[in-house]
Amino acid sequence: MNEVYTWKNAPSADFAVIGDPIDHSRSPQMHSAAYDALGLVYRYICVHVSAGEVGEALEHLTHLGFRGVNVTVPHKAEAMAWSKEPDVLAQQIGAVNTVDLITGLATNTDAPGFLDTLLPFGFPPGSNALILGAGGSARALATVLPSAGFTVDIWNRTAEKAEAFAKEFGLNRIESPTANYDLIVNTTSAGLSQEKLDIDWSQHRANTVVYDLVYGQTPFLAEAHQLGLRTQDGKELLVAQGARSFRFWLGIDPPRDVMRQAIQ
Repeated sequence: MNEVYTWKNAPSADFAVIGDPIDHSRSPQMHSAAYDALGLVYRYICVHVSAGEVGEALEHLTHLGFRGVNVTVPHKAEAMAWSKEPDVLAQQIGAVNTVDLITGLATNTDAPGFLDTLLPFGFPPGSNALILGAGGSARALATVLPSAGFTVDIWNRTAEKAEAFAKEFGLNRIESPTANYDLIVNTTSAGLSQEKLDIDWSQHRANTVVYDLVYGQTPFLAEAHQLGLRTQDGKELLVAQGARSFRFWLGIDPPRDVMRQAIQ
């Protein structure tokens, strides 16, 4: 478990990941391992920030001399609002997960990072996907999956939120989630609390890939695994988006194998 600081008592450091909750994050281990491998003397820490305090927290970290932050649930939209210059992709998504505190530039590495992790599965053109959730991560997927040739449906526990999300991104909203898809991605935080999602698994396909953005085993992945489906937790996405964040801040590519080994 990481040492976690509140933003008001954060020590001097170079980079941080902010969120609520945040003590589960493996980003500090991953980035620190990359710094060590490249001989870079930087410090990366976990900072707890409550909803509604993101702008104030980012101002404070900037004042302390931090170079950049990663942003996790549920702060990606708030961080977008604070960012002085989000790039085109971030504006399309409406959420950022990577901010350069020196320049005010911001991006979303979740979106391209997620596509990086799909390459080993070899999805053919015309595959279909179901996104569970309607937060910042879901927005990233709803932006990039159609561009990668997927048809995409959306489900969220709050029907009104799902309806607005579907309308914004031009997706189809479903009333209740089933496994009748090539790809099912849980973007909700249910896995962090080991909460079970009510999925109708009876319609699953033999080649269905079940993906949870939370890293580690979750009830969602456990059910899929019992059916013999291919599963993926969020560790590969953590590496992919983290590597892209690393390059965004420092202009160099980190050793992904080192980062991957650090979070196992």
